[in-house]
Amino acid sequence: MLRRIGRVASLIVVILSLPAGQLALATPSQGIDLQISPLPIELSTPPGTTIGADLRVRNVGPQTERLQVRLLRVTEDDNGNVHLNNPGPGDDWVHWVSFDRPVFNAPTNDWQTIHMSINVPKQAAFGYYFAVEYLRASDLAPQPGQAVAHGAVATFVLLNAEAPGAVRSAQVVSFAADHKFYEFLPATFTVKVRNTGNIHVAPTGNIFINRGAKQVDSISVNSAGGNVLPKGSRFFASSWNDGFPVYVTKLDANGNPVLNKNGQPSISLRWDFSRANRLRFGHYTAHLALVYNDGQRDVPLNAYLSFWVIPWRVVGILIVVLIFVGIGVWATFKRSARVVKRVKGAAKT
Repeated sequence: MLRRIGRVASLIVVILSLPAGQLALATPSQGIDLQISPLPIELSTPPGTTIGADLRVRNVGPQTERLQVRLLRVTEDDNGNVHLNNPGPGDDWVHWVSFDRPVFNAPTNDWQTIHMSINVPKQAAFGYYFAVEYLRASDLAPQPGQAVAHGAVATFVLLNAEAPGAVRSAQVVSFAADHKFYEFLPATFTVKVRNTGNIHVAPTGNIFINRGAKQVDSISVNSAGGNVLPKGSRFFASSWNDGFPVYVTKLDANGNPVLNKNGQPSISLRWDFSRANRLRFGHYTAHLALVYNDGQRDVPLNAYLSFWVIPWRVVGILIVVLIFVGIGVWATFKRSARVVKRVKGAAKT
């Protein structure tokens, strides 16, 4: 998951759930343009040992940058929002971390490798969560009539000190759909998972859609393996859009959502008649089935909800068509009856 954390001095990007890969961040005007890898970093080691990782950053801007690295404290509130703060007096882990290149030059389009070492003391236990931030070693001087854009990127680091007493535990706080009744899909489901242990967990699984006793579809939840921090909560959203017709977001020529007058993405109804067999109608049940590893086995988490899909416009059109067909059949029957009656009358005479 990529969340943008607004700050007065800079723009920070924190990675919570993306698999190892690359991230590009562009900032306007004189802001920096960097790619970083891997995303995120997960480390596990017994207390009293040293563990390391190689961090990679590439400057894809038009000029050489002189960058520095610094550490930020990462927290997650009960609503699943991530916060970055400067380390406080109680954050001893700051003194465990060192970099072989805390300040370095980054020529354009060249990958730079910075080795991070973490000297985990014997008294350390359980989870420590921080971000390694890359930013300019010094800000650019503003040009006349132009503002300077400050920017940075950060890699999220999850460190597990494998001490006795580690508890990996989670629970589903809520499982909800955005509506109880739908005319057409998509239906969006939101899962709130709370970490009740002292080690981060990554619940993954599926939502199984049933109509009566028959399963009609399934959608994945947290397929990227996003983590939930201890004592924190996180929301995971998944949409079921396998229907006919289905609402889709309008896009402009550049592939960006078209906004309506309220600033929300505009949607339109797409009628793809090759998918007419996916007309959804009736009462449905959604079964949430997640699992997380508690260090010994996969622990299941389950929840259920129900909802209705009633395509009243399609039903209305069908009713009107049936009425006209019925009127036509009735009129044809009446005409045929009169013809038969005349034929019988002529035969008698």
